[in-house]
Amino acid sequence: MDRRGIAEVGGLSLVGGVLAIAVQQGIAGSIDWVLVVGLVTCVGIAAAANYQARTKHAAQVATEAPAVTEDNYEQHGRPTAGDGGVPPDDAPSGDDR
Repeated sequence: MDRRGIAEVGGLSLVGGVLAIAVQQGIAGSIDWVLVVGLVTCVGIAAAANYQARTKHAAQVATEAPAVTEDNYEQHGRPTAGDGGVPPDDAPSGDDR
């Protein structure tokens, strides 16, 4: 995992731990450290899995995406009113009689 992934996992784990401590202190008036450590661990595992899934998916999309060049960029964009694909808003529809 790269530095950004480690930073995301560490940051989310830290935030989860602080929130767990604050909620327990606010509701129960005491802190159950086993619960805090368990929640931090679960948040860290979930964040790591999420980060790896996102980066894997982004890499897969990048390899499968067609190369857009100066010669073929019009084929890859969304058709607009002037391209013959979508009628302009002021064009009469077939229902206007």
